[in-house]
Amino acid sequence: METYNRDRHLHGVEEYEEQINQTTGRDFSIGLAVGLLVGTIGGLLLAPKSGDALRDDISEQTQKLSKNKESGSEEGADFKEKVQDKTNQLRDKMEDKKGDISAKKSEMDEKKRVKSLDESAVKAQKDAIQEEVNEPHTDDPRTVDMSKYAEKLDEDKK
Repeated sequence: METYNRDRHLHGVEEYEEQINQTTGRDFSIGLAVGLLVGTIGGLLLAPKSGDALRDDISEQTQKLSKNKESGSEEGADFKEKVQDKTNQLRDKMEDKKGDISAKKSEMDEKKRVKSLDESAVKAQKDAIQEEVNEPHTDDPRTVDMSKYAEKLDEDKK
């Protein structure tokens, strides 16, 4: 008696779905190629022109293309100049962006340096400020003797 293995069954379903996904793209590509081939041949066979006229038209088109290719060397030079100009413009823009990026990087490095100040240096600065604020004749460092400021105010009023 064979037992049912759920994992084995699901594994088979996943493989089947994967196979369907792989063959769908391949089948579409093959069908597209066959359809284009059949359509082209059908169009040539059902064309209103005779075979000789059709061959003459095809040969004329190939001659025109070959002449355009030969005369295209001048147009190709113009195209090369345009491509070179665009390349130079893009290179200049890239240099500008590179400068902006380096400026931004240096700014970020400076911010990082400021943030990473040594805690002892910050504590020393806080202590120095506290010492400046402290006056020897007061018990509470948050109080300030206003008498010396009052004298200056009286002098300013006169």
